[in-house]
Amino acid sequence: MVLVPTHIKINKIDEDVISKVKIPTEEISTTIPYKDWKKIKKPCSVFKLPIEYCKFRVDNGRIATEITTHETSKGILDPNAESTQKLISDFLSESDVSNNETLINSLKRDGQKEPAVVTADGFLINGNRRKWALQVLNKDNPSEDYKYLKVIILPGTDDPLRPTVSDIALMENEFQVYSDGRSEYSSMNKALTLYKNVQKGIELREMLRQDPDFSNLDDREFKRNLKKYEKKFYRPVELMIEYLKVNKVKNDFVRVANKWSAFQDMSERIIEHLDDERSLATYQIQENEKGLIKSAAFNIIKLRNHEDVDQRTHKLISRFMNWISVDKKEVIKIGKIDDDDNFENINDANERFNKWNDKYNDQIVNSIKKLDSLTARKKDQEGPINRLNDILNKLDHDELKHTSLTYMDRTDIPNARKLANSIQTRSTLLTKLLYAIEKDDKERLAELIEMYNSRHKNEDNN
Repeated sequence: MVLVPTHIKINKIDEDVISKVKIPTEEISTTIPYKDWKKIKKPCSVFKLPIEYCKFRVDNGRIATEITTHETSKGILDPNAESTQKLISDFLSESDVSNNETLINSLKRDGQKEPAVVTADGFLINGNRRKWALQVLNKDNPSEDYKYLKVIILPGTDDPLRPTVSDIALMENEFQVYSDGRSEYSSMNKALTLYKNVQKGIELREMLRQDPDFSNLDDREFKRNLKKYEKKFYRPVELMIEYLKVNKVKNDFVRVANKWSAFQDMSERIIEHLDDERSLATYQIQENEKGLIKSAAFNIIKLRNHEDVDQRTHKLISRFMNWISVDKKEVIKIGKIDDDDNFENINDANERFNKWNDKYNDQIVNSIKKLDSLTARKKDQEGPINRLNDILNKLDHDELKHTSLTYMDRTDIPNARKLANSIQTRSTLLTKLLYAIEKDDKERLAELIEMYNSRHKNEDNN
């Protein structure tokens, strides 16, 4: 586990500049979720800060996917560089187009309602979209109304209450988990942000205690829900990281941004079974087959075109364990497909992906068609047995036991006897049909089918 640095780095020169250009207002806020300030309702002064002195943070959970991918492929970003600020602005512009337009219209109509929060040297903890929107408005219609951002400035270099990395992560987390009309992070960006914070040494339980869905739970319930949360959000990120590493596109999260549901389903519907001894016994999965089964799921997620079997990848993953039930060998065959030497030597990720799909896409889709067909056949075969078991269970219901029947309204008994008699008649016919099928007595079977059809015709006429 990485240790969390004691305090964030604050650029003293920029801090001095911020101190000089900030403009006091008469506004006070008592709702900032920093340390215990919100709990004690600490009054915080609100300042107006020229938007050019408010800087986007690289560690911005709203665009975690894009930033991580960019830094992996093109190098670590310098947060103070003008090119980095332009890049983040572009990412924000594309991150939530519908809500961005709503925000612009809201700022035009009502102005800025709540203050943003910045570090002492001007980096935005929240308010990134508001700065972006004000930039857009000021560019289209230069006005004093759009040149400033209202902010609360966190304690600076010489203040004992200056923020730690944990303080910033927890504050950003609380800002984005509450549902108050803000543009929410995508599930994937939220999960990726939590994952990266855990890697820094910030406990997941500490972040989730801020979530309204968790804050009022007792310890036992909290631990149970924490495990569910890990499965739903944390483990899928680990699977994505593994998938990208296997396919030699490490941390290229943009490449799988539309596959989040597939990795969630893989975590819940496949990995959970592979980690459970009883499930391994039920599906007859050997220890040395677990890796190949995971590889099969990865290869299905990797498919370029699977419209013939389902348009949505996560729907394929949801059927995975049914496939193992009907033909585990066929699933493992999919898992054995790997990048061969020809693909290993292709450096361009897109070319390697297309070459792989050119060779294997149709083969895997045909395997899926076979597995779906076997699954449907098994369902058809098991259908009558399951239905009969359902009927038998209903006939054994407590309300049909003699102790309950004695309390029936006497006027209902004739109708109840009629229904019981109909059940007996149909049961007798069903028994004869099954016997004829078992003995392959086609003549008797045809006779019984005619009787069955004739009875239904008479019932319809009545």
